[in-house]
Amino acid sequence: MRRALVIVVTALGLAVPAIASAAADVLHESGRLDGTFHDLNICGWPATFTTSGRFQLESVTVDDIHGHFAYHEAVNWTLLIDDDPSVPEAFRGATWRGRNEESIVGNFDPLSLRGMFVRLNPFSEGPFHGLVEQLVFVRAEDGTITVEKVDFVGEVDCASLV
Repeated sequence: MRRALVIVVTALGLAVPAIASAAADVLHESGRLDGTFHDLNICGWPATFTTSGRFQLESVTVDDIHGHFAYHEAVNWTLLIDDDPSVPEAFRGATWRGRNEESIVGNFDPLSLRGMFVRLNPFSEGPFHGLVEQLVFVRAEDGTITVEKVDFVGEVDCASLV
């Protein structure tokens, strides 16, 4: 979620002025999201993640007034939970799997800097499946960014695992 918020705020702050400067521009990018890193898992326990996935980015300026931004990623991962005192003993060294499908779509008016971005993120990790997160960000003409909608479907109850 933190990464998606950074993507959305960056897109609102940077993509709009960039697109405003060039009419009828189309940008397509895609790439791999493979790697290994250390972070907290869905329960807040330290773990090492190994990811494999892809992303696709499209940015289109329709005319001098309107633009469109779409980002999609699909990532699968395994994580190895640390042998750490902060982790319940039964889960130290355990391996979980996860999947993330994330889509962010935005439409904006570069001349007034108004815009709206919608983020939809169905995901799962370990024993938690069917989780869906939806965020809607709106950028006003004065540049103020507000969160218009936050929905989370599913339940993450790590305490019930212990």
